[in-house]
Amino acid sequence: MEYKQLELNRALLEAVKETDVERAEKLLQEGADPLGGFDEDDLEQSVLHELFIDVACEEKPEGKRLELLRLFLDHGMNISTRNEAVEYDDSLNPVWLMAHVSNESGMRMLKLLLDHGLDVVSAEILFNHIFVDMEVCDGCDIHDEWWMEEWTYSMKMVMLIASYPYILEASSYIRKCVELERNNVSWLPCFRDWNRFAYEIDLSTCDNIPRGLRNAPLHIRDKKTGDTVWTMFI
Repeated sequence: MEYKQLELNRALLEAVKETDVERAEKLLQEGADPLGGFDEDDLEQSVLHELFIDVACEEKPEGKRLELLRLFLDHGMNISTRNEAVEYDDSLNPVWLMAHVSNESGMRMLKLLLDHGLDVVSAEILFNHIFVDMEVCDGCDIHDEWWMEEWTYSMKMVMLIASYPYILEASSYIRKCVELERNNVSWLPCFRDWNRFAYEIDLSTCDNIPRGLRNAPLHIRDKKTGDTVWTMFI
């Protein structure tokens, strides 16, 4: 990567960390790349990746970070261009990190990406990371409030992704994971209102505790009616 590009990307990174939307827009106009590297020794780490790290660490929703993501998309950011290297390392895809963004900002960012046509390969990478983490979450404790919140947001992400027809039509992997055939697909669009539902996991049949989850049924209830609207195994 040429020096000028690297410097632009570094400046964009600082603007992201400071949530300086105006400065970020000027840098994008000058040629800064939100999917580009900023460390000459590790060019695989992108500015967008770092934006997700910031969101993962925040305690409260931050509208400016969502505004930055929207700005990146408005300037033509296409995450699918980062998929050439995922054959040997999925974590090189910026969306991989969203599995750790367990909060409302993460949900809004994911929805924004999906509304802008997030590519299916990236969606599958995020899906796979979530399910792998659920299987190897060493020390799972259903009574731990932090753990409960984290896995609940992970499942909200799973169902949000599944609510987009273009994703389901193209991914047999995602259809299988959410057990599409055993559930009422008419509920899928409703999962874009992710806080409408309660997520409950039954550990009584899980055969991998405390190392992680396996063969544990997940029941999703409509908070208004109390009815179970979706069931699948993790």
